Amino acid sequence: MVLSLAVSLLATAGVSLARADESGPTVVAKRARRRHRASSATMTTPAPAPVGRSIEDLSGEVSNLRQESAQTTSEVKQLQKAITVAPPETANAAPKTIGEHVAVVEQELGDVRKTLADHLGVHIHGLVDGNYEYNFNQPNTTPILSSSGRVNELRTFDVDANSFTFEQFNLHIDRTVEGGVGFVTDLNFGKTAEVLWASTHYSNSTTPQSTQEFDPTQAYLTYTIPVGKGINMQVGKFVTLLGEEVIPVYNNVNFNETRSYIFGFGIPFTHTGIRGQYSFSDKIGVTLGLNNGWDDPSDNNDGKTFEGQLSLTPTSNLSILLNGLYGPEQTNHGNSQRGAIDPIVTWKTPLKGLQLIGEYLYATESAPIAVSAFPNSYGNQLTGVSELFKSTDWQGAAGYAVYDFNDNLELATRFEYFRDSQGTRTGLRQSLFEITETLNYKVPGVNGLLARLEYRHDASNAHPFYSNDPLIPQPGGGFLPSHTYTGQDTLLAAAIYQF
Repeated sequence: MVLSLAVSLLATAGVSLARADESGPTVVAKRARRRHRASSATMTTPAPAPVGRSIEDLSGEVSNLRQESAQTTSEVKQLQKAITVAPPETANAAPKTIGEHVAVVEQELGDVRKTLADHLGVHIHGLVDGNYEYNFNQPNTTPILSSSGRVNELRTFDVDANSFTFEQFNLHIDRTVEGGVGFVTDLNFGKTAEVLWASTHYSNSTTPQSTQEFDPTQAYLTYTIPVGKGINMQVGKFVTLLGEEVIPVYNNVNFNETRSYIFGFGIPFTHTGIRGQYSFSDKIGVTLGLNNGWDDPSDNNDGKTFEGQLSLTPTSNLSILLNGLYGPEQTNHGNSQRGAIDPIVTWKTPLKGLQLIGEYLYATESAPIAVSAFPNSYGNQLTGVSELFKSTDWQGAAGYAVYDFNDNLELATRFEYFRDSQGTRTGLRQSLFEITETLNYKVPGVNGLLARLEYRHDASNAHPFYSNDPLIPQPGGGFLPSHTYTGQDTLLAAAIYQF
């Protein structure tokens, strides 16, 4: 009877376990069976392992793993789709945000530039320069010298004092064709264009022309004559060879924002004519040209001006430029000759990031020389009456120390001396001094954006700098200040974008 009761109890337990396996979740059932086997192994003699059942369990687990892997792959693909920005639903979908508008414009400009470069060899670049400059003298000046009525004396391009200035917009277009004819154009707008236009003798006259806010600064054809290593020819209007400083373009910006006396009063800006350049090696090159003279698209006399440059590069850290000009410049006086020599030395010092540049200018002109009340486009002092000189000369020396702290930050120092013996260049017989400190910062994250902060001090052995005293009318016309200074100090902030 006891045996019958035991058999009955075992039968009842087997039915209950079978129902639990059928009604509960699959995973729970498997875990229960594993725990049961582990506990029973410690109390009873192990029964033979059910081989067929274990293989079935393993097959099920492999199948589950495959399903989980497929599900994970599907989820990864969905995440990738979520991260990737979907293209517009239609080709004409309009941008909605400012960022999208900018992106569309950049893409369109990039596509146009790439198309022109790929199919026509035409490249388009540009430069935009705006600044604000404060003159601590707060000068009162003759209105004809400045639209704002306040002038930074003896400055070339940064004329307006205590004013925001649209300094320059340069549009550079060039075409380079190997073995064919190319061209280069530089179109300038803004204050730079006004100065260049007023300084250029567009009508065979040495007197300043009415200002324009547009100037075709460069426009010339290029061709390489296949002789030796190739003679690079230029025919048209181009910037001068002289001077360490330049009229800025997208790939060539000066270390300082304001210009030196040498650049503004000692040398020409442009020439119209023909020039050729030949490199004998990577260390020696020469440029020779014949042109109409200083800033003269149409010659004002019956002579021509010769120009030349000898380029020497003894080492990778040292370069020497020997520049020169000689020819007639006075109106209808081919026998009056003007000459200038302008050597420039650049040395990249052993101190990483530091380079030193030195420039010296000596220029002279023989008789007859007529000097008007305004000897240049932005003459800064009235000389009273016109004078006639038998000869004159002017000279200057400038030194630059440029130190790059890193790829983004640079400090440029310029010290300069300029002597105008007869007042034919600046309007006064005087010796000038200036020191300029410029902090240049390439804004990270914005390709081509340069921020500048600059302090400059000018001094003279005369008294050419206006004060804020009232101007006094003169009997013969014009105005003169009641008080002037021997120096002036200015502080400038600028932003330049190159593309």
